[in-house]
Amino acid sequence: MSSKTPLLALLACCVSSMVWAQSPFDGTWKLNTAKSNLAGDTMTIEDAGNGMLKYTDSDESFSFKTDGTPVKTPLGQDRAYTKNADGSYTSTVKVRGTLVRTNTWKVAADGNTITIESKGTKPNGDTFDDFTTLTRIAPGSGILGGWKSTEVKLSSPNTLGIKTDGDDVTLTISAIKATCQAKWDGKDHACSGPTVPDGLTVALTKTGPTTYKMVRKLKDKTLDIIRYRVAKDGQALYAKGTDGEGKEPFTEVFDKQG
Repeated sequence: MSSKTPLLALLACCVSSMVWAQSPFDGTWKLNTAKSNLAGDTMTIEDAGNGMLKYTDSDESFSFKTDGTPVKTPLGQDRAYTKNADGSYTSTVKVRGTLVRTNTWKVAADGNTITIESKGTKPNGDTFDDFTTLTRIAPGSGILGGWKSTEVKLSSPNTLGIKTDGDDVTLTISAIKATCQAKWDGKDHACSGPTVPDGLTVALTKTGPTTYKMVRKLKDKTLDIIRYRVAKDGQALYAKGTDGEGKEPFTEVFDKQG
């Protein structure tokens, strides 16, 4: 009796298993806001003189007027701020002429909190109505001073799509029609989409069988560093991140869909 046939069958079985074995990262993952901690971002708004205010956070700094005059930010957005008669502020955010969101800023009567309501329509047609609450951490009057976000409520969390093929990795956020074609090589790879800023890149490094690291940059400025881990049962994706300077930690939990 020849031993070739059983050997070929065994090889075929092994090859088939290798072809069909799915990476633990692959799938569609939806952000679970109840299990995530998205607060902790800080910002300052200062009087810059000549009717200008200066906004600064961990990613960018720019000055603006509150009469609706648009300003180009370092992140490639066009922002316009208007002070309303009731003391609130309305700001719009556009990318390449497309309106991304409209924000309404309201300072509490005691001057110690700001609520920002953010409304808009995503490129896929989904609408959102989000709320962020910030608490004063540095003195100032009205909107001026230092602020830290203490609560973030998202009405329509995005889903993250991950598909791997060897060293090739495709990341997608379907709601905003964003795509990144990358590799597990730790090098910067460009992302694209109608509202994705020009020059946005991601660098991916696989750090273990079920873990990887992502560094997001915009024109060589590091925006954030995030480490991902797939749960043992494969049904959750955990993320721990910081801003580009290793500060302002946040956590995200994604549930696998389907």
